[in-house]
Amino acid sequence: MKSRLKSFVKPVLVSLASQFGPHATSNKTPKLWVLMYHRILPSSDNRFQQEEPGMLVRPESFAMHLKEIKRNFDVMFLSDWVKAKQSGEPLPAKACAVTFDDGWLDNFEFALPALKAEAVPATLFAVAEKIGTDFQFWPNIVSMLLLNGAGRHLAKQPLFSHLESQLNSMAAQPSRDQIAHIIFQLKQRSDADIFNALKDINWRSLCPDEIPPALMNWEQLNSMQASGLVEIGSHTCTHRRLTSALTSAELEHEIVNSKKILQAKLNAPVELFCFPNGDYNAEALSLVETHYAAAVTTKRGINLGDSATHTTKLHELTRIGLHDEVSHTRTLLRSRLSGWV
Repeated sequence: MKSRLKSFVKPVLVSLASQFGPHATSNKTPKLWVLMYHRILPSSDNRFQQEEPGMLVRPESFAMHLKEIKRNFDVMFLSDWVKAKQSGEPLPAKACAVTFDDGWLDNFEFALPALKAEAVPATLFAVAEKIGTDFQFWPNIVSMLLLNGAGRHLAKQPLFSHLESQLNSMAAQPSRDQIAHIIFQLKQRSDADIFNALKDINWRSLCPDEIPPALMNWEQLNSMQASGLVEIGSHTCTHRRLTSALTSAELEHEIVNSKKILQAKLNAPVELFCFPNGDYNAEALSLVETHYAAAVTTKRGINLGDSATHTTKLHELTRIGLHDEVSHTRTLLRSRLSGWV
């Protein structure tokens, strides 16, 4: 009875949010929507099957998104909104900034053509020391291993021992949801511990011979910037989570050196920052405040301009994460933009 009630109520809530959310109404206080994307990939692409569902938007969905946000918002570079805010200039009633995390190769292949087609600006947060390398994010390595039937090899490594029964019972072709569940459980461990465990089992020997690059190279990143539609921000040097697990020197390297590297490689100022995984401590936040004009988190929400009861925190801007399952139709996208569901 409860599940049937939920299946009836949710579509109603989605419809109401789509029609009457703050994106569809006039605002007295200026608001900023910051949209968070990761990967843009066709479902026919092999990389699509190796990725967590919550990371993916198909190109046709993304094209629809761009058209829809142009109808509802003043779409602008995040840096332009920040500059207007800092200088006290009037802010749009409903501003929207498109952002991408990491610097995935598919952003160059599939997102850039769509941005050009709709003339929509965007901000891309790049992992400075991993651009142009053979680096793979550990969730993608785990996914590749499981899809290649290497679950039993993972189970033998002590770090993964608590998942032994799940890994040993996993089918030769596990579902994407099963893989996502394994990855979710592993996120309780540090990135360093997971990478060391994968190195211990010589993970590359268990994968196909040819592994496509995860991230774009410097030439491609420069092309993104040269389009005039993409500005580049920092996503640290190595994508480590900025918590107390890192020393002060490591935090400074991730936050300050990433800016220096990107500015040198791109010959352009880098004034925006993105916290990996949304994790940061007080020391990391202080460093970011010192070296960048603004920063985005993974906290969900719509940013309000200053009002009697609220002051926008430029270095802790909230975002709305988008992936295909929650945004592949216009109604679903609009309900997501409401911030209600």
